[in-house]
Amino acid sequence: MKLHSFEHYSHDLAMVAHDTLLTAKVKSALTKAEPIFGLHIHVKTHGGEVLLSGMVDTHRQSEQAVDLARSVPGVIDVDASGLRTHVFKPGSPDE
Repeated sequence: MKLHSFEHYSHDLAMVAHDTLLTAKVKSALTKAEPIFGLHIHVKTHGGEVLLSGMVDTHRQSEQAVDLARSVPGVIDVDASGLRTHVFKPGSPDE
C-alpha cells in the first residue's frame, strides 16, 4: 500500500514539475516575441494544457499569443478564453 502511495505521489510531482517547466517556457516565448506580453499575459498549465489570461491590445495579438504558446514543445492544448482585448471606440485604429 505504501509503495502505491509513493508511486502516485511521485507521478503527481512529476506532472507538477512538467507543468511548471511548460509554464516557464511559454512565458519566455511570449516575452521574447513581444515584451509587453510578458507583463500582460498570465500563463497557467495543468496536464499540458496551457491557460492564457490577461489583457492585450488587439485580436491579432491574442492570436499571436495562442500561436506562440502552441509552438512550445510539450504543450497539448491552449485555452485562451481568459485572454481579453481592449475595447476600442469607433474610429480608433485597431491592427
